[in-house]
Amino acid sequence: MRVLLLGATGNVGSRLLPSLIAHGHEVIVFVRNTSKLPTEATSCATAIVSGSATDSDRIKETILSNHCDAIINAAGVAPMLGQKGELPAIFKAVSRAAVEARRERGGPALRCWFLSGFGIMESPKKPHMLIDYVPIFTIHRQNLAYIRSVPSEELAWSLFCANQMDPRSPTVNYSPKPGVEADNLVAGVESPPAWSKTLQWVPLVGTYLNVLMQMQHYFTPLEDCVDFIASDLAAGLDSEYVGHRVGVKSKSKAA
Repeated sequence: MRVLLLGATGNVGSRLLPSLIAHGHEVIVFVRNTSKLPTEATSCATAIVSGSATDSDRIKETILSNHCDAIINAAGVAPMLGQKGELPAIFKAVSRAAVEARRERGGPALRCWFLSGFGIMESPKKPHMLIDYVPIFTIHRQNLAYIRSVPSEELAWSLFCANQMDPRSPTVNYSPKPGVEADNLVAGVESPPAWSKTLQWVPLVGTYLNVLMQMQHYFTPLEDCVDFIASDLAAGLDSEYVGHRVGVKSKSKAA
């Protein structure tokens, strides 16, 4: 696929680029400041476009001129507390650009992965989300509400809702690799996979204790997470994750 990648200079986006290349995708890199891209990134990208992730028109123009089939948004940072910051503006700009590009050129919806937050996954006690018990990075709730308002035929979205992602290596590996890190993860839609009911039986506060105890078991290697997204793009619009929140857990912790 021809993939538009936003946020390629960030911690996640910089690792997404080589993983996408390893899976045979052509990557159009969209960044605010092209001078921040390392030489390895510029040499393996199909095209590099300078622009703001909040500029919907510029993003749409890039989609159309480069014939993109998919988008991955790794741009923007969620504040730990509160609703301030430009992440919602980025979220809306990317979504609108994708929808308008589809309408202008016709054809199917674009496949789109958004980096989101673990807290918006469903908690053991429905209809609550994990964020209701651990109210941090609450801005993701706002983005979830927005994306749900976009018709599925207009945008084939998925929200990648990993918990803390720690890189195995401080440096980005641009060498060719088989791309098997996704095999280290088990995924779940809407609810976190392999969730344990530990302490949930405790009267009154059981659900709180359960959530606090279990969340620490969902830290995952960053390289595994980006490979999961890159490998899923091969399924295109037939992906089982279209229209869903997606959480992951290392298989070693799920056993």
